[in-house]
Amino acid sequence: MDRRQRWLLYGFYLLATIQLIWCYLWLTRPYVDTHLYEQGLERMPFQGRCLMMLPMRLAHGNAALRFLDRLFAHSHFWFPKPGQPEVLMQAAIGVVCLAVTGVLTTRMYAVSSRRHLLTYFVYPLVLAVWAATYVLHTVQNFRFIYDLPSLALFTGALYLIYLRRHWAWFVVLFSVATINRETTLLLLPLYALDRSMLGGRVRWRRVFQVQTVAVVLPLFVAWVGWEIFIRHHFAHNRSEFYPRLNWNVKSVLAPQAWPQMLSACGYLLPFVVLLRKRIPSERLRAWLWLIPLWLVFMFSYGILVETRVFGELIPLVVCSAALIAEELMAAKMAGGAQGMRVQEEVRVRTAA
Repeated sequence: MDRRQRWLLYGFYLLATIQLIWCYLWLTRPYVDTHLYEQGLERMPFQGRCLMMLPMRLAHGNAALRFLDRLFAHSHFWFPKPGQPEVLMQAAIGVVCLAVTGVLTTRMYAVSSRRHLLTYFVYPLVLAVWAATYVLHTVQNFRFIYDLPSLALFTGALYLIYLRRHWAWFVVLFSVATINRETTLLLLPLYALDRSMLGGRVRWRRVFQVQTVAVVLPLFVAWVGWEIFIRHHFAHNRSEFYPRLNWNVKSVLAPQAWPQMLSACGYLLPFVVLLRKRIPSERLRAWLWLIPLWLVFMFSYGILVETRVFGELIPLVVCSAALIAEELMAAKMAGGAQGMRVQEEVRVRTAA
């Protein structure tokens, strides 16, 4: 593919990203009250995920966004709901976050792939999987103001870990992402697991090597300190912070809930888990231990039918699925080529 074709394709990807974000904003319902959130008065734990407070405050009185809001109001066919400057800010941030997720996932695939057959399919696959995870819900079709930043930041952290960038970059990104959402805690065992890899195998003793502990332990202490601070700071807010075990047990026992729960990561989780041995990267195969850990965490504190709680797994699942599909394609092509050679040899012998 030449340079002109690539840029044309990138333009299509951008339009698709904008379309998906706009659908997301119109088809889902906001669970967090933006105005209360801006003032620090929303319910916990949602208020404690406070990174988006600043951009929402900036949007609230922004003249340019108010002008765009009035402009869009004249196009009732394309923008059927009344907009707000905060919604336009969320749209802009959402496009950037989803684009970052797609680009970094593509980069992770490119680093892992041996053949690079599916490079240009990874980004649209991210879009499709994201739509199934965040939008295609029968019930509990909510959106949360911090979800897309959480996805982009988590993807960035996975990228830094996978490409073995300097630990300082991971520390900075982890700190910012923790202000946005507490699921960053699960990055720490993943970081330790990745650093324990040697010769394609996990060496558990290496988890406790000084270089790893010197990064993971201070970040864990910082994470705990932030959680204590934020819960104390918003202690007078109303709270919905409680275990969701009963809700999730009922969902697991209800067959009508299974299709929606399986839509997490675009129905690709079973595919990746069952065919994980086809992943050529030993490190990515080891990373799949994050999936059961994530499931346990979310079974306790998330709502499983809200498949957005699995959103941060999208880059890992999409990258793994693309690599598996590529290996299956390569094996099929190799088998077909071998079969043609055998047929040709038989034909030559018969002719002789």
